[in-house]
Amino acid sequence: MSEPLNATLPAWINDADLDAVWVRVRERVESNRLEVRGRINLQIRTRSERHALGRLLGRTVTQDRLGLDLVSLDERLRERSGVGGLLAVLAAHGGPLQDLAAQRAEQVAAREEPLALALALVDRPWRETWVAGLRRTGLLTHRADASRVISDSVLVLEALLARSEAAPISRVELAAELLGDAHALDEDRLVHRVVLRGLAAASDVELPVTGQERRALWEFHGVLPDLLSATCLSWGLRVGGNAPVARRLDAAAQAADPVHLTAWDLRRLPTWGDQGGLTLLVCENPRVLEAVAQHATSPWPVVCTSGEPNTVVTGVLSGLVRAGATLRYHGDFDWPGLAIASRVVERFGAVPWLMGAADYESAVRAESPELTGRPVEAGWDPELAPAMQAHGRCVHEESVLGDLLAALGAG
Repeated sequence: MSEPLNATLPAWINDADLDAVWVRVRERVESNRLEVRGRINLQIRTRSERHALGRLLGRTVTQDRLGLDLVSLDERLRERSGVGGLLAVLAAHGGPLQDLAAQRAEQVAAREEPLALALALVDRPWRETWVAGLRRTGLLTHRADASRVISDSVLVLEALLARSEAAPISRVELAAELLGDAHALDEDRLVHRVVLRGLAAASDVELPVTGQERRALWEFHGVLPDLLSATCLSWGLRVGGNAPVARRLDAAAQAADPVHLTAWDLRRLPTWGDQGGLTLLVCENPRVLEAVAQHATSPWPVVCTSGEPNTVVTGVLSGLVRAGATLRYHGDFDWPGLAIASRVVERFGAVPWLMGAADYESAVRAESPELTGRPVEAGWDPELAPAMQAHGRCVHEESVLGDLLAALGAG
């Protein structure tokens, strides 16, 4: 049986009443990068501890508090211990010393290395926000693959931010195409979480918390869970050409039937044709499109956003505008409705249609739903938001169907 580490130490060093002292001394030395310097203040609790300290220091100790100078202790141990100075005694008493400061420095360096890589790889205004969030949450701490995660995440982020108005892509397809692993962007993968933080920073929005919020952020950047779930409801669209999607749209327009387009359809549509001279109505609620289809006399094709435009709706509107179409927009007279209208106007150059203060004033009723939420300015009519605030009531599209159909020539 091997000897304990401290078997070679004399009894006046190895006294059990000094155990707490040696713990304190070891902590100080290990935090000092193994340098013998400084003092530690000791609280002496018992008479036996006082006597043990006196033997260690070679002098009488009478007080209950003592300032222990480590340099002086080191000199005494070199002269009397038989094993060397303070470092040698500590090693013999409690095992090899650890340079805790160096270890902490290494840990900090390891933690900062992938973050520094992120800053080096991304040259965009939001990179500091992104990296600060990664540092704060410690997502990459103690990860052997942290640098690889950053490299993969930057590859995905740059690809998405460069897509602009490209056709939607499924997350599985994106992962396979960029990272060689169809599941690399699954929600339980770290790359998914790091990329999502980057998309939130790039979009200047709060990090999404719910599954719905996460899907919405991905969709905003053109990425869908799949190519079939999200749709765009349309009526009367014709794009020309002989592609299967084009033939289906033409047949539906001929029959005055509504059509749901998917991201799959957009991927298979080679062209939007020449839409120069076409006026297209964009509405917010499916009931409006349904009413138009029932009457089937509108001179304008209709696309419905079904609330906030999803990626497929965005793809349809972008394609039509690039092909020369002019958009007219109508939505709800409530604050979310004005926010959606503003985004459609700004992004696609749509012209608000029957969406002015006068239109609101003629439609609002005392029994209309209460207007709630934060006010939104309408850039196309500075009188609209004040009028809505004055009445404090919403006007939803469904409540003005008669007026819309009449204006379209369908009433």
